[in-house]
Amino acid sequence: MKTKAILTIGAAVVALYSCDTKNYTEADRVQVTKNLESYVDSVENAVKMVPVHNWSVIDERYDSLDSRAEKVYKDLDIEDDNLDMIEERYEVAIKNGKAEAENFERTADMHMKNVETWWDKTSAEIEKGAKNTADDIEDATQESMDWLEKNFDKLDDNSKKKYEDITLKLRKD
Repeated sequence: MKTKAILTIGAAVVALYSCDTKNYTEADRVQVTKNLESYVDSVENAVKMVPVHNWSVIDERYDSLDSRAEKVYKDLDIEDDNLDMIEERYEVAIKNGKAEAENFERTADMHMKNVETWWDKTSAEIEKGAKNTADDIEDATQESMDWLEKNFDKLDDNSKKKYEDITLKLRKD
């Protein structure tokens, strides 16, 4: 009877211990941290190179990686400031990226308005018989045209269309 009780208690302890085992390993922790850090690195680089992004997609991917990392850390019962530092870097990158995007959009709008104003003024003259050529573009307008051409791939679709329409009409005339 004593042996049966010891075996029962032993089985209960083993069962309890097996339920308490970790689902993740140290290698998992290292990998999820590396994945999260690599993603933040890529976000930091991307926002420096291109001003326009789909922020919701970026946030969704970060949240997915962060959630996985937190799950692994929690399972391993580890507290690590590294995740907090990575999160801080991510938030700064997003803040800076959004500020750059807003600045880019303001600059693009300014240049587009400059070109549109010039076009509206000169296209009326064309109808009166004055021929308009690329040589007739004023310096400030040419600067705007150059900026728009240089940043064409980064413009929103509406600005691209406006720019293409004006340059096409300008070449025809």
